[in-house]
Amino acid sequence: MNLKVVDSRSQKWKLRYYTRPNGKKRGPVFTAGWRRFVKAKRLRVGDEFTFYGHQVRVADGQLKMKYMIEVKRPSKLTFRGEPLTSDVEYLD
Repeated sequence: MNLKVVDSRSQKWKLRYYTRPNGKKRGPVFTAGWRRFVKAKRLRVGDEFTFYGHQVRVADGQLKMKYMIEVKRPSKLTFRGEPLTSDVEYLD
């Protein structure tokens, strides 16, 4: 499925979402556009990725799915023993 995804800075990304058939490795994957996203955001192992969709009503009154993507990075700072996270968009 080809998706138009928006990040936390409202930048749009085109990603292809693929669900593997049963019995083939685990879970869904992003294919086309994913490497460009990873490179642009300087993602690294350990970053926490959240992808979600929700319905919005567009100008003509129809419902449409809007897809969002967020990436957070655990920091060395902790609160009550748990690591705090920061949105990778604001780590420059």
